[in-house]
Amino acid sequence: MSNTTTSVPIPLPALSEVVLRTGKFDQLKDWYVKVLAAEPFFTRPRPEKISWTRAQQIAFFKLAGIYPYQQVLGIFEVDDTTEAPKTDPGLHHFQLGHGNFDELFDRYDTLKSYNILPAQTWNHGVSTSFYYKDPDGNLAEMNCVNFANEEEFFGYFETEAYKKNVSGIIIDADDYIARYRSGTRREELVKIPA
Repeated sequence: MSNTTTSVPIPLPALSEVVLRTGKFDQLKDWYVKVLAAEPFFTRPRPEKISWTRAQQIAFFKLAGIYPYQQVLGIFEVDDTTEAPKTDPGLHHFQLGHGNFDELFDRYDTLKSYNILPAQTWNHGVSTSFYYKDPDGNLAEMNCVNFANEEEFFGYFETEAYKKNVSGIIIDADDYIARYRSGTRREELVKIPA
């Protein structure tokens, strides 16, 4: 048997699915219906026989993605799930990217009307991020990049400002959004003080 290798590099895979395990299926599904402003494209009611996943009810939400790449958020109800993990290994957070500030800020307004408020709000320098806790305590990061193009985005990682402060600064979402909507230029809004 010959050992062959290819000289063509294999492309990086795209993140295509995040699945959350829960004991609060209906509560979690309803929360994500509001947060995503979308209904699941597939929902399976509680089956008579448990599948290999041990999942009872299942819901899948379609996120952005250009075929054949897909992005899906799944919710699996698993009977022995009780509380969200505190310090155990597992999901830290996942990110739902927005195309621009208007999309991110409009989503913030919509979620605020449902009394869903972020647990943390940050200007990370490279992006602006609002972190929401779902009913199981998972962190769903809603974000958008702070730069007009990819070159500027990746260039920021090489700056001394980023190397000295990779986290960025905590922001007041309402003030940040109001400043943007009143005409503060994006470049000025996202600038992190030295």
